[in-house]
Amino acid sequence: MPYDAIVIGGGLAGCSASLQLAERGHAVLLLEKSAYPSHKLCGEFLSPESQSSFQRLGVLDAVRAAGAHPITEARFTAPNGTEAGSSLPGTALGLSRYRLDEMLFEQAQAAGVDGRTRSRVTDVRGSLEDGFVVSAGDQTFEGRLVLGAYGKRGTLDRTLDRDCLHSSSLVAFKAHFAGADVPNTIELHGFEGGYCGCSHVEAGRMNVCWIGTTEALQAAGGSPEAMMEQAQAQNPALADRLAGTTRVSDRFEAVSQVSLQRKGCFAGGVCMIGDTAQMIAPLCGDGMAMALSAADLVVDPADAFLRRQASAEAFRKRYIRRWEETFSTRLRVGRGAHRAAFHPRSASLLVQTFRLLPPIARWAIRTTRGM
Repeated sequence: MPYDAIVIGGGLAGCSASLQLAERGHAVLLLEKSAYPSHKLCGEFLSPESQSSFQRLGVLDAVRAAGAHPITEARFTAPNGTEAGSSLPGTALGLSRYRLDEMLFEQAQAAGVDGRTRSRVTDVRGSLEDGFVVSAGDQTFEGRLVLGAYGKRGTLDRTLDRDCLHSSSLVAFKAHFAGADVPNTIELHGFEGGYCGCSHVEAGRMNVCWIGTTEALQAAGGSPEAMMEQAQAQNPALADRLAGTTRVSDRFEAVSQVSLQRKGCFAGGVCMIGDTAQMIAPLCGDGMAMALSAADLVVDPADAFLRRQASAEAFRKRYIRRWEETFSTRLRVGRGAHRAAFHPRSASLLVQTFRLLPPIARWAIRTTRGM
């Protein structure tokens, strides 16, 4: 059967957009390449504004019941020992993607979405004006609208000939650790060539997620373990945080060629949401909330297009305008802070500024959340 909308990717943005379009009466197909539950490389930090999205999606109580850890404070440290702290503009939550993604996928299915796992999309052909044909395995599906929500990088980027395929020197890793006590605080620790974030998720575990350059990785010996050891040697605060902890994840989640550059809201007529459109610097801690917000931004324009109340061009313009108004400033500020965090001297200056001028720290936190 032809669908009104086909959504590629069952993460936060994809599930949220699917669910909301289905609630408006549209026939929606959601294709996810993996099976649930599964771990994903992510800071697993949900900014305060994400709770309004969960309330709207009908899962806020389930998120809390899953053991989401409340987070109200932020701590920043530099390699030279400088550190600063600041309160967050509200209560954030720590919850693993292992729990959250499956929860949202099931909620989308309950709303009437045709959700299919282990369905890797290999090709998309068509246009907003004429409709699309989507290939996944040995099946093809037709739809009037296609939303790309497949994450930071995907094979479809090449298929769609996106201009974001330039190489990047950034790599990222993530794992869960037990034995740490980070009471209601998210911590960001800088080191030469990167930075590391630590915060609690459910079940008393701490998510440790770090990003660095390939040069820093190679200089450390080429493995996540070696890079973490070198980072701890450079930043005593990070070493203290990880002292006595044990990694409980079977393996490190990893991704290479992480890009913070603008990718674009459309490619070949496919509308991009979440990290597929652009990823905010991880140290901002707003990626998950931005994914949920991006889904909210696209639903009204998509609904009008699917009801034939707006043309394809009007849909494009409206979504791009809303995206720019919502995200452009926080992305610019995030890239600036990201660049500073990669160098000990500038990282120390940034943290010192936060320590001496707390309003600057609060401004940076609010601005990277669009507040």
